[in-house]
Amino acid sequence: MDALWLCNRLVKVIKKREDQIGQVLLNNELADMAQYRNLMGEIAALGIVSQEIKEILEKGTEDDDYGTILTGTFAEEKTEPEESKA
Repeated sequence: MDALWLCNRLVKVIKKREDQIGQVLLNNELADMAQYRNLMGEIAALGIVSQEIKEILEKGTEDDDYGTILTGTFAEEKTEPEESKA
């Protein structure tokens, strides 16, 4: 599985869920205030995750502390070449 495909797929799934929640709110299909608070919290969490994924995609193939996500090296430790001991 390609990391780029996975990121794009996650963004689509998040958007679909945000739309579903939006329809519940617009159609006034709430059971009570607790459900409203729950849905608002879910929208906030989805927004945060979506933004993080978009930032990863914008970053492209730049390396960070955890590797390069688009080349499949994410979460791998980087090792510095050892200098020859004389």
